Amino acid sequence: MKHKISIITINLNDKEGLEKTIRSVVSQTYNDVEFLVIDGASTDGSLDVLEHYKENIHLIISEKDSGIYNAMNKGIKKATGDYLLFLNSGDVLTASTAIEDFVTHKDFVGDIIYGDYKFENGEKIYPDTLTPFYFLRTSLPHQSTFFKREVFDTMGLYDENLKIASDRAFYIKCFLSNQIQFQHVNYALSLFDLQG
Repeated sequence: MKHKISIITINLNDKEGLEKTIRSVVSQTYNDVEFLVIDGASTDGSLDVLEHYKENIHLIISEKDSGIYNAMNKGIKKATGDYLLFLNSGDVLTASTAIEDFVTHKDFVGDIIYGDYKFENGEKIYPDTLTPFYFLRTSLPHQSTFFKREVFDTMGLYDENLKIASDRAFYIKCFLSNQIQFQHVNYALSLFDLQG
């Protein structure tokens, strides 16, 4: 089954990282991708980068926001894909075929579908089975996780009152609801920028 994928990139004053991320997204072989960039009114030249690539980006919003989760929520509200992926400024996909490989993988089923990621000197492999205790220790990688659109319709948006852990809180809420199917795909989808 073919799925429309919305890739949402959040940026604030990271011109070089933004360009890396855009190049990674526009090089994808998977052809049903909607690309949204939510910028927090950057002043470092990021807007020049967005202007340069505007033909490759379906939606650009550049305005002040109240933090990363406010920006992510803006992207969710505008996205029209079947699945959403948050690939933030500085993060890149591991190959031009990454989205295609992931979305056509035999294990790409469920509501929150999470893969693995690489970083400069290694990789992080996530467990196939999750428990509540897992989320007390750590979280899932938003840059390697696809959310079915309906997850946000059912569970709501990110809590903007939490400035640094709203994504973990959202995962916990979804997991404990017993309404959301989590699924691991054993594939390193993204290259995580540890400088972020």
